[in-house]
Amino acid sequence: MVAGVQAQFEPEVMPDTTGVMLAPELQGSIAALESGDVVAAIVELQDIVRSDATHEQALRVLASAYLKLKDYTQAIATCRQIGAIDSTDAGIRVALGYLYQQLGDLAQAEQYYKEALGVNPNLIQAYQGLGWVHLMRGELEMAMDMITETTERASNYAPNYILMGRVLTAQGFFEDAVIAYNRAFALQSALRDTYGILLQELRLRHGLKR
Repeated sequence: MVAGVQAQFEPEVMPDTTGVMLAPELQGSIAALESGDVVAAIVELQDIVRSDATHEQALRVLASAYLKLKDYTQAIATCRQIGAIDSTDAGIRVALGYLYQQLGDLAQAEQYYKEALGVNPNLIQAYQGLGWVHLMRGELEMAMDMITETTERASNYAPNYILMGRVLTAQGFFEDAVIAYNRAFALQSALRDTYGILLQELRLRHGLKR
């Protein structure tokens, strides 16, 4: 396994409310989530889902709530319900890949990331997920292939350069890794707050100046 901080962001499973009216019965649970009372939100959402097991918006909010608690097993079960309702949802397959990855089941994670690409071959989050899986297995060339796939589709996707920095570091290309991290921070400065430690450690350990 790869030690240290990972720059693989949690997947988005909340319902897309763009141009869609959010079901009124979800207002209370969403308010609870926004106030930080995740457990109360989950209890309310579970009641809604017990009444209607096909309530996709409620299931998505519930999966997001489980994700906040890092209850990956419950999140997986909920995401599977969503996937059964909408078999064309590539994003939920990415979410399942991420969740299995957090549980250490890299084979299942890889399967779901590949299924996501089967639905949407341009889904960069799936390439990123596969890249992290390959890195965690020590399959560095395969991880770099996923970085290349991401770059071809979204050259300014900042987290890709964090992944690139990790792979280059593992390959021993320390100066190139520094360039990759700096590119990530230039594209999205907020990344430095969380992942700047990777660059600091690299410079200190290998005596790099830039």
